[in-house]
Amino acid sequence: MHDSNWQAEKKKLLTRLSIAIYKMTDEQLISLLHLFKDLDLKEKEKLLEIPKLHPDGVVGARDRQLLIARFFLLINQLNEADLLRFMNRYEQKRFAMLREFPRVPCNITLDLAADSRAINCSAVDISAGGMYVESCEPFSMGQSVSICFSLAAEHLALKLKGRVIRLEQGGVGIKYESMTSYQLEIMKNLISRLHHQDSSQFGTG
Repeated sequence: MHDSNWQAEKKKLLTRLSIAIYKMTDEQLISLLHLFKDLDLKEKEKLLEIPKLHPDGVVGARDRQLLIARFFLLINQLNEADLLRFMNRYEQKRFAMLREFPRVPCNITLDLAADSRAINCSAVDISAGGMYVESCEPFSMGQSVSICFSLAAEHLALKLKGRVIRLEQGGVGIKYESMTSYQLEIMKNLISRLHHQDSSQFGTG
């Protein structure tokens, strides 16, 4: 890749990483340190030291900022080949993070569009790969659907393409199709928030 083209591509990658890193939980930030472990970088051992967690399992605000700064020191050392290797690992790690929450209970009102029908219904559980929707409307196996629901916390409407993969009395299982990186980030944040809400509800008492 020509140097000018690579510099432009590198700027895009770093911007994308910056947005993602600032949104990560403390646990996710720490887990990403391992992506640098076999790259030949200056002061790598010092920069890869795991920060001390507080008793509640989180990193202090100051330590979090220092941890983020360490990421950018490491990333800025990467040459073209190593940055592409890192991004490949990052993508794999991101999908692994999504799989940490395979199925989360929810109560999300949404609209399904199927065969020119507009169906108002509710999702009762959601995962990184799909959702289960309660509905008395008829569906067929493999049927394509469009999903639209609002996310109050993000102040936006999420629109997804899906396909019916399970038929049950009173509902259907839907698998997402052709999700963009942006949609994956939004879905990850939603699942993480629902997971923590569910854990808080049943983890007390």
